[in-house]
Amino acid sequence: MAGFLERWLRLSAIWSIRGMLISAIFFVGYVVLGWVLTVLESPWAPSEYLSLTGDPRFVMTGSLVSLFVVQATTSLILFHFLAGFDGEQSQLVLLMSYIGLGSGAAALRFLLPHSLAFLSSWL
Repeated sequence: MAGFLERWLRLSAIWSIRGMLISAIFFVGYVVLGWVLTVLESPWAPSEYLSLTGDPRFVMTGSLVSLFVVQATTSLILFHFLAGFDGEQSQLVLLMSYIGLGSGAAALRFLLPHSLAFLSSWL
């Protein structure tokens, strides 16, 4: 049973890190491109840029990144608890995972309600 959990948590961490990186590329790309268009006063600039209520691209991509961060850090924490701590490097990974879990959960706490409201407006 422990072998199955170790494999599952390892795969969960790997795939969630990949998802986090891919969604973070879209999130950072949107933020940078929107900022450049806003500074240049382009007609293509988003009207309510970085608004929690009026910018669904910001809210949805931010929520997606936060979900992947929470999944990746939770998988890493549980994997290290199951596999054990080898040394200082393992303890550092655990500490950074706790910091990432708190940051991802905090971002998700204020982004998720707006994301769910946006998705429910489609139904």
